[in-house]
Formats: sequence, C-alpha cells, structure tokens
Amino acid sequence: MAAYPMEYLDNQHTDDILVVQPTKNEWGSGMKPRAGNTRAQLIEAAYKVLAEKGYENCSVKDIAREAGVSPGLVHYHFANKEDLLVSVVKEAANEYCQQMRHLRETVAEDKLADAALAESMERTKSKADWYKLRYELYVLGLRNPAIQSGVKELFARGREGIEETIQTVAGKPLPNGAEMSAILFACFEGLALQSFVDSEFDLEGAYRILGQMVKQFLQTQSERERT
Repeated sequence: MAAYPMEYLDNQHTDDILVVQPTKNEWGSGMKPRAGNTRAQLIEAAYKVLAEKGYENCSVKDIAREAGVSPGLVHYHFANKEDLLVSVVKEAANEYCQQMRHLRETVAEDKLADAALAESMERTKSKADWYKLRYELYVLGLRNPAIQSGVKELFARGREGIEETIQTVAGKPLPNGAEMSAILFACFEGLALQSFVDSEFDLEGAYRILGQMVKQFLQTQSERERT
C-alpha cells in the first residue's frame, strides 16, 4: 500500500494515488474455497450467479448448476435464496474486514486515513458487483424482518471497522468516534450508489472532499483534548 498525506488528497486527483490491491483471496479475484467445504463452494457459485443475473433473475437451480451440485444440496446448507444472498454478502464483508485489518496492522498511523479512504474508493471502482448485491440485500431487508437482522449485523460490523480505523489513526478512542463512523459508512455506501447510477458522477472529487472532512474531524478532536 502506498498512501499519500491527507493534504495530497486535498489538492490532487486521486487517480495518482496507489491503493491497496485486492488480495488473491478476495471475492471475485481468484478466491478458491477450501477443498471439501461445500458451503464455501456454494457461496462462491452464488456470488458469481447473483452478480451476473441479479437476485430476481436467478434461481437456486442456477446456483446449483454453477456449483456442479444438486439443488437439494443447496437447500441442505441454505434455507432459501434469501439466506444464500445474506451469506454471500456476509462472506464478502469478512474478506473486506480482513483487508482493512491488514491495513491497520501494516500502514503507519499518519498514513492510515489516506490508505483507508483510497481503498474504499478503489473498491467502489473494482467491486461494483459486491456493492450491487449489498443494495439488493438492503431492499429485501426493508420488506423481510428475517433478512433485516442480517442487514443490521452488516451495518454494525461496517461501523465498527471504521471506528477501529479512526481509533488507530488517533491513537486512542475518540468521544465522537462512533458517530463519525456512522457518517463515513453512509458516505461510502452513498457515494458508491451515486457512481453506479450516474456515469458522470465525480467519485474522486467527492472523496477529496471527504478526505478534508476526515482531516478536519481529527484536528478538531485533537484541539479539544488540548484545551
């Protein structure tokens, strides 16, 4: 990961930023399920089929065919197609959380905010299918209380991961860290959605402003502690 100071994000186009490259184990980038792990193989197949056809246009039979198994085996591991979608999004989120944890462990604290923002923007560009599956899950969650609990869990994990990154950058927990994490989570999701529906949307410009907001937040928190 090569990251630049926040000032660079303030003044330059983020095309020039070198960002974390997806790991070989990341969804859609060559992930191979463990041998004999049928559930993992089904999730891998479901990710591919759901990404290609969308939730409404695919069936359990399609997923079973992709995985090379019978539909009955799919139903043995998953209650229904909704359960599969929740599992797919959760597993992809696990991969993302692992990648962000790797950032926190390997990137210097003074460069971590830049690296995390750059990674989020790059993921929006390279993982459109993952985001679109998430959005389909959100819509289903609004209609189905059973799925809503899974969406709630995903939201909570997303906010917690962001807050951990903020704490690492600041060197300690911040009084408003949870609130800022919720705002950033909403920004990441919302900016991605806008970029998918509007080909002229300036994603990089929006992330430059977001970088300025994060910088100002951290400065304000630091100044409050000194007074």
